[in-house]
Amino acid sequence: MATKSSKPRKTTSSKQTGQPGSSVTPIGPAGNLREAQSRGVTQADQRGIDPRNNDQRNQADVRIEEEIRNRAYELFEQRGRQEGFHDEDWAQAEAEVLAKYRRDKSA
Repeated sequence: MATKSSKPRKTTSSKQTGQPGSSVTPIGPAGNLREAQSRGVTQADQRGIDPRNNDQRNQADVRIEEEIRNRAYELFEQRGRQEGFHDEDWAQAEAEVLAKYRRDKSA
């Protein structure tokens, strides 16, 4: 039968070290999230984003993600459809597509 060590274990828990935990709830620019939602304030409003431009930004994000997805699939096929490289394919596709958009934007 194993015997217990008399040394206390090292821990970072605030409960065991005697330090009081934080009970403060962070408040954003529009106050508490529930309070903001009850007033009809969206997160975009809280950040100062114009909702009319938000749709255009979302459509661009969707197009970019779709292009990344297609490029990652091309890389998968080029490898001979070997399983287990999805993270590498996605990362490479993402780097290529985002670099293309950066070049186009700066030109």
